[in-house]
Amino acid sequence: MVKVLLISTVGLKYDGITSVMLSNLEAMNRSGFEFFIAETLVSENEIKEKFESLGCKIVKLPNRKKNPFGYFWKLFNFIKKNNIDVVHANGNSATLSIEMLAAKFGNCPNRIAHSHNTRADYAKLDKILRPFFDSSYTQAVACSNDAGKWLFKDKPFIIVNNGRDIDRYSFNRAKRQQMREKIKGNNKLLVGHVGGFVPQKNHEFLLHVYKELYSLRKDAIFYIIGDGYLKEQIQNLVDKLGIKDRVVFTGNINDVQDYLQAMDVMVMPSLFEGLPLATIEWQLNGLPVVMADTITEDCIISDKVKNLSLSESYRKWAEKIIEMSKFNDRESSSIKAQRMAKEKGFDVKDSAKKLRDLYLL
Repeated sequence: MVKVLLISTVGLKYDGITSVMLSNLEAMNRSGFEFFIAETLVSENEIKEKFESLGCKIVKLPNRKKNPFGYFWKLFNFIKKNNIDVVHANGNSATLSIEMLAAKFGNCPNRIAHSHNTRADYAKLDKILRPFFDSSYTQAVACSNDAGKWLFKDKPFIIVNNGRDIDRYSFNRAKRQQMREKIKGNNKLLVGHVGGFVPQKNHEFLLHVYKELYSLRKDAIFYIIGDGYLKEQIQNLVDKLGIKDRVVFTGNINDVQDYLQAMDVMVMPSLFEGLPLATIEWQLNGLPVVMADTITEDCIISDKVKNLSLSESYRKWAEKIIEMSKFNDRESSSIKAQRMAKEKGFDVKDSAKKLRDLYLL
């Protein structure tokens, strides 16, 4: 039995990293493995229950940020005591050295550092920890070429795409009609965004674009799916911009794929990204996408994606959204994107198998 400890350095919550971990485990042949999930920072019960339903055991650890020494010590002891074979830590910077060193000192032979972004929140700490990080992992994995180059520099790394359940996100015309009736979106321009309320997602920019778009299209309704510590601040900005009755905050929801069916265009103005899962899901659904050119082109699997600079005016973004909304071939676009997703390795079955093979090295 191969014992694997999976760690998300941002906690167990509705976000890209957690979604990737869950999706890969759901699609993976888990026979011959015993999976443990580290619980630190944020821990949402619904997420934990999903992991447990897959047979994973939750390992409660001290808060990684508030008590890093306690976190390291308990992590090290758990790895050593339970003879963990694989530690797979998912994060964004050289602070992953905490997990890698705990695994190294705990005699774990297979230590996987997995990069999910192209920038660190704590740049100085990242720089200080680089020497420790570089000497502590045994396998380097990244969700994209840009994310790999950011964390591993000129050292070799393996790309494991953020795979998705392709069938789950395919376009369904009947479901679209049903959802548009449910949310009273018929005869309206529905524009959507999915992302946690964190600085990286650039929600302030997004709202200014929305305001400009509303001045051009009075039938526009804006859906923002997600949650996070900046949500209240963004809601206050909606009030100040005078578009409160045009913006819908759904919070974290389990049926994102159903809401995608109802949308007409999706927007992502992120300041930086590793490889955003959301954009893959949108394209699989045949949706037109307007996204910032700060986002890696590795995520483009459709000809319905338009890159714009964040230096462009809000009006330019709004006009591009309107232009993209005129595409009406969702079904064929979805089919093409599914085919391209498989060719580019974005099928979760492929990424899950790739990770399983890495666990067995």
